[in-house]
Amino acid sequence: MHSTQTKYPNDKFDVVWRKVGEGSEWRIKCVDCPGKLYKPGPGETLSNFEVHLKNRQHRQRVDDRIGK
Repeated sequence: MHSTQTKYPNDKFDVVWRKVGEGSEWRIKCVDCPGKLYKPGPGETLSNFEVHLKNRQHRQRVDDRIGK
């Protein structure tokens, strides 16, 4: 996760433990895009979430929050 935070220093997200059926899984919650949880992966990386971080709407929300 550290390299993702270094690459996207203005993005805020939390890693949460979510109960799913009989088990539990890690999910990533974007602070700027409420209401959505993202699956990490592949494995325990944030590579899939990085697609979201590059999304045009997400980038606009971050820019609005930081005053760009």
